[in-house]
Amino acid sequence: MRTFFIAVLFVCAVQQITAQTDTYVENVKHYLTINGTQQQYESAIDAMYVMLKKQFKEYKIPNTIWEELESKKAQQVDDVKAVLVSAYKAYFTGKDIQNMIVFYESAAGKQLVADASRLTPVQRAQIGNFYDSETGQKMIASRDGLAQIEGEISMQWSGELYKSVLNKLAEKGYSLN
Repeated sequence: MRTFFIAVLFVCAVQQITAQTDTYVENVKHYLTINGTQQQYESAIDAMYVMLKKQFKEYKIPNTIWEELESKKAQQVDDVKAVLVSAYKAYFTGKDIQNMIVFYESAAGKQLVADASRLTPVQRAQIGNFYDSETGQKMIASRDGLAQIEGEISMQWSGELYKSVLNKLAEKGYSLN
């Protein structure tokens, strides 16, 4: 009976940890959506396709092929966001991520992302208050380390994405070589 009870506790603990992890992952992904990071990756993908279309211009690749390749953009962005979660996990707790979400969903946070030059004095004060908080201080303290990790992840991801698209084009008979 005691072994059964321990087994049940173990299963419950594993489920709780998994649920917390899933929540953390989803919260970080949501944060990366509202803080402008997702938009940066979407723009990077768009720029990559503009470049590829120029490189392959002489091949007269039909628009349907480009549209097929570009239709994967949402999944490609979700993939990099999933990898970025590990970088955030090294610096921030679940509560920190929740605090960051609350801030970036506020009017001040939204305006900061949209156009910081149009912040009102009240919004500037709200931003200052956020950065004075424990979570804000963690963001400031981790800025350089997080930027380095994000840069490495971004370089790896963009290189793999570029190669993947080139491979898909080659499979369709279009190669630069």
